[in-house]
Amino acid sequence: MKKELLTMLASSALFAYSANAEIVLTEDLSVSGYIDVAVVDGDDLTNTANGDPAGETNTSSSVAEFELGFAFTPAEEPFSAVAELSFKDDDDVDFEKVMVTYAYSDALSFTAGNMLTYQGFEAADATGLYQFSYQGVNNSVAYSANYAAGASVDYVTDSYELGWWIGGYEDDAESSYEYYSAYTGIENLTAKFIFADDPNYETYNTWVSYDYGDFTFVAEYTSTDNEGTELDQEVFMALVYYSFGDAGLTLRYSSGEMSFDSDDDDALDQSVDFYRITISPSYAFSDSVFGLIEYSVDDVKGSGTDTQLAAELIFSF
Repeated sequence: MKKELLTMLASSALFAYSANAEIVLTEDLSVSGYIDVAVVDGDDLTNTANGDPAGETNTSSSVAEFELGFAFTPAEEPFSAVAELSFKDDDDVDFEKVMVTYAYSDALSFTAGNMLTYQGFEAADATGLYQFSYQGVNNSVAYSANYAAGASVDYVTDSYELGWWIGGYEDDAESSYEYYSAYTGIENLTAKFIFADDPNYETYNTWVSYDYGDFTFVAEYTSTDNEGTELDQEVFMALVYYSFGDAGLTLRYSSGEMSFDSDDDDALDQSVDFYRITISPSYAFSDSVFGLIEYSVDDVKGSGTDTQLAAELIFSF
């Protein structure tokens, strides 16, 4: 599963410096990466990379992630390759994107390997986020998929994009599919729709972003029906980012519902409503160093209100 293959870095308006943060080793080989250092204080801490609990203490500081990526793009050849190695604060070392692409033409490409889901406005990497945390309650990810092995076909023009992915996770006996479409025919406007069809879930994800002067406006809707657990999730997110020189300010609101619909007539169906409010000022100290502070409030019906304060520093190269 994957993000837009050919325009991932360029699509991030906030972290424009990431697009030119690259070290050329040879004519065909380049390396890039980043170091993410974070301090978090909150009622119920989570790991930004995967939404898992970070521990029972109220304060956590760590090198959240060190990522190193290699891009091999031979001149005048239709083939290229990308490999990213991620070191995270839980001592895990993972290959994230490891894929080979064949560019049949300027518009049509074929890719195979381990890649990222098409789903979602909020990126998996810290350099693609407008803030520190994710939109789900207690800093959880709203999307149903992350990295997985498979193959895709992508068709990209100046006005629209189409993509199809097939693959699966290790425990899946059946294949998983994602269908992707995007419209970019109006200047500063991007609209995307993704449908994910997996043996364990079905997800509808759609989002729209619009740049107006120094403002970026985003609205997103994600709905997931988990087949195995009967747990359904529905999340709406709205975000406004304002850039003034090297500084910026992010305001985000997300709300949703998690429901459990049991097939057992004797079992009780349950539903939990939540909302999350985030404010995050940021500053680019240089082309390579970026920092932010975030304050988030979670309110879960029946469980009260939790708060989280975070500070993050990212060095990219």
